[in-house]
Amino acid sequence: MLVIGDKNPLCHIRRPWVNHALIALCVLGYLLGLSVPGFALLPAEISGLGSVPDDWVGLHWSLRLLSYTFLHADIWHLLGNLIVLWVFGDNVEDAMGHARYLLFFALCAMAGGLAEALLTSSPELPIVGASGAIAGVMAAYLLMHPRARILILAAFRFPVIAPASLFVGLSIGLDVLMALFADDKQQVAWWAHLGGFGAGLVLLLPLKHRDVTLFQPADAYPVESFGGAHRYLLDLSPKTQVGARFTDRAVAAFKIVAFFLLITVLVEVVLA
Repeated sequence: MLVIGDKNPLCHIRRPWVNHALIALCVLGYLLGLSVPGFALLPAEISGLGSVPDDWVGLHWSLRLLSYTFLHADIWHLLGNLIVLWVFGDNVEDAMGHARYLLFFALCAMAGGLAEALLTSSPELPIVGASGAIAGVMAAYLLMHPRARILILAAFRFPVIAPASLFVGLSIGLDVLMALFADDKQQVAWWAHLGGFGAGLVLLLPLKHRDVTLFQPADAYPVESFGGAHRYLLDLSPKTQVGARFTDRAVAAFKIVAFFLLITVLVEVVLA
């Protein structure tokens, strides 16, 4: 899945300047082609479980826990991360304020790097990318806006409207499965995603504004138009009323997950 938009309004800030600056730094780092040995994070350098190449020079590993965030392996890695950050980051910055959001992003990035360094089975492979920090942003968004309706591409082909909890929940569920069972040849820092996500869950409470509530209800959001396209899109948002029984909500969630599993099987088996 790929998230491509939401209509969640800002309440405390006029513009998410820090989020825009973080996106710009990621683009700048990619365009400059910064030296990987100098700025990427090498898990073996922290954990001591693997060999460190003799030519591994540059910043100390403690600084690389931040610098690796602004490097990306290719244009698709960059665009995938930045689209998610663009959609979710503004509301998290709105909930914390500019300075605390910057601190939050940095701490989630560092937590992701440390988790990868301590838990990866391939410590000799350098890691780059903002995925760990962005996973923390997604965690904070999930705690505040699980019922916000977002526009996503199911199986990267079919535009549908779904609750944010679906996208974040399936994304982190996939991270858990891949971290435990994936082939190391994929060279994806799954543990960094999980470390950043865990940090986001923990850091939201002390860093958010006091008037920002968790688990905001569906009626807290305006009717999303998505440029008027909502009338022509499949809307998977649960239609259960406020105060509905747990079984009603569970059935609605099951239907949504079943839909995405069906779409995945259709694309991967029939259309591949």
